[in-house]
Amino acid sequence: MKKIIFLTAIFVSLLGCSDKDKPKKMDMKSKSSDTKGKQVAFYRSPMDPSFISKKPGKDGMGMDLIPVYEGDPAANLDTIQLNGATIQKMGIRVETIKSGKLSRIVRALGQIEFDEPKVSKINMKFDGWIEKLWVDETGQFVKKGDPLFSVYSPELVASEEEYLSLLKKGLSGPHSKHFLKSSREKLRQFDVPESFIKNIEKTKQVSRTTTVRAPRSGYVVHKAAFVGTEFKKGDNLFTLAELDALWIIADVFERDAPWIKKGQTASIEMDYMPGSLKEAKVDYIYPVLNRKNRTIKIRLILPNPKVILKPGMFATVRIHTKPASESVLVPAEAVLHSGERNVAFIYKEDGLFEPRELKLGIKGDEKYQVLSGLSVGEKVVTSGQFLLDSESRLKEAAKKMLGSNIKK
Repeated sequence: MKKIIFLTAIFVSLLGCSDKDKPKKMDMKSKSSDTKGKQVAFYRSPMDPSFISKKPGKDGMGMDLIPVYEGDPAANLDTIQLNGATIQKMGIRVETIKSGKLSRIVRALGQIEFDEPKVSKINMKFDGWIEKLWVDETGQFVKKGDPLFSVYSPELVASEEEYLSLLKKGLSGPHSKHFLKSSREKLRQFDVPESFIKNIEKTKQVSRTTTVRAPRSGYVVHKAAFVGTEFKKGDNLFTLAELDALWIIADVFERDAPWIKKGQTASIEMDYMPGSLKEAKVDYIYPVLNRKNRTIKIRLILPNPKVILKPGMFATVRIHTKPASESVLVPAEAVLHSGERNVAFIYKEDGLFEPRELKLGIKGDEKYQVLSGLSVGEKVVTSGQFLLDSESRLKEAAKKMLGSNIKK
């Protein structure tokens, strides 16, 4: 009964249709004439764009496949065609490709260190004891030649007595000068000053202690000397350092290393002095890569005339690298990275978009160097390309399914 009512309703509705509402056979004939003589490229599902076939038939839902003819924009699986309204809705923006010199500011984290050539460690070449201290505080500033401490050494005293004995004997003969010179040289090997030896020769007396003086001006940054301290050969008793110039040792990531060259200028910002920028030069690039964090150390020379900056402070380093040679440049936001491929979408005329695989060089602050895949004057999509990429992947899948039967 329900089926009879349903069929009756359809019949009535058809009777009530006006000529205007009836299907127009002329439109089908017109469409048939438009495709007359054209070859079918492939067949696709009217509901599922990913379902295509080389032969006519039905899709997974039982719907008849629609033929796609050569010359139809949908038949070209290498490009995507959109109308103006769709382009606007997708927010697609394009930019013209230009050539230029790529530049970059490399950012690195650094730490202030002592200028190594301006550091002196004071140790003895004999065993002994410290008798007196003139400099008894770490951080104290001393001038070159100022007394630091005096020491007593039985070994040194014995060498003095040997030399003095030869002087008093007044030896003569072919080997006398050799013995005297050898004994004097033995004292010099202890790094005693020349004035110390001349005092023995003048007074004809042995000095029980000898005074050690500062080899350079600087700050005492390490002190292990106290009155009565026993020391051994090679013990580091004092370390003096000049602080009017310092090093900054910065860690540069492996990917940024090709940009760094000796002599480049860098802006230095300290956590100690936020907002205050200082200028330094890249002095050396270390030849070894840190395997743990994949960084290369670089050294910068930082003047410090007022001794405001201290070793151990952290610094943010921004190195102003020199621009690379003239090359084709593409905006970084235009490139889609997918595994080993780098893809950009090129805008052609009449709403056509073409995916293009690129071979990229070095990356600047906002652009990539293009080694191949783009030419100057072409227009590249810089916004909305992710939606284009989705459509492009569908067409790429279709090409793989149909193989070489598709004609471009």
